[in-house]
Amino acid sequence: MRHAHTVLRGFHPSVAGVCAHLNPGVLAELNLLKPDTLLIAGAWNAPTMLVAGLNIYSPHPRRFFWSEGHAGAVLNKRGLIAWLRRRVYRTFDGFAVPNAKSADWALAQAGGPRPIVTLPNAIDAKFFARASAGTRAEARRSLDIEGEGRVLVQVSALTDRKGVLELAKAFLGLPPEDRRGAKLLFVGDGERRAELEAIAVQSAGAVRVLGQLPPEEVRRVLWAADAFVLNTRLDPNPLSAIEAAAAGLPILMSAAAGNVREVVETPNTGFVIRDPSDPSEALHSVLSASDTQLAEMGARAAELARTQFDAPAVARALIQQLYPS
Repeated sequence: MRHAHTVLRGFHPSVAGVCAHLNPGVLAELNLLKPDTLLIAGAWNAPTMLVAGLNIYSPHPRRFFWSEGHAGAVLNKRGLIAWLRRRVYRTFDGFAVPNAKSADWALAQAGGPRPIVTLPNAIDAKFFARASAGTRAEARRSLDIEGEGRVLVQVSALTDRKGVLELAKAFLGLPPEDRRGAKLLFVGDGERRAELEAIAVQSAGAVRVLGQLPPEEVRRVLWAADAFVLNTRLDPNPLSAIEAAAAGLPILMSAAAGNVREVVETPNTGFVIRDPSDPSEALHSVLSASDTQLAEMGARAAELARTQFDAPAVARALIQQLYPS
């Protein structure tokens, strides 16, 4: 961590596979620091987060809770857990959120107006940016990607939640004249990997499963691609699409993703998958788009990543919102 930080001792009991982290020293640390603004991030029910959010300091700091949840991604919409969540949300003075869906959700849980600041997931945009016009060709050679067809890539867990089987089947179900030699790559691992690999074996090279890769290799795959896909069924605020945007790729992203408006719709950087159970329409759109259209979308995506999601830009925007001049 390239900033001033303190790691506190804690207890980490695990019950039925659920690990709870409790760092009681956070109270003493905050009492020494006496912050005027306290930004708390993590699960709303994490013990350390609950302890840190107690309003027991003098003078009282402004307490903001960073929440990426939204109505389409919440698991418990009713019952005791939902009631407890609302009670916790209502103890905070304001919220930091990565997107508009999360802002709507936080205010609904709070039961009334609260200050909202925008705080998206941040990336190192320079790490993912293509170095030159020849980067794509070099990356394709290193990955042994043959042919002139377009290359699409999804970087995600290979699970039902990410819609990987539906994506592969929809891609292979497109008419040959639509695919025109295109390839679909999957980067990641998960419970559906074996089924996805079986589909890939029968695809005559049109679908490839690359497995889990280190960041440098993920970047190489993004550099080799013509577009990025995320056919998710449930995602509060996926980071992979932002990294792909930094690589200058047009983005195909499910409407179920929390940040689809900010990453795709508003900046016009790609296409929205309206129904992740059948992404055929969006796949057809990206494969039939002209090279110029995709290049323009990719350029807008790269600019978006640089100005809205690069870590220094995110930090500056947060400070400006918390302490307007």
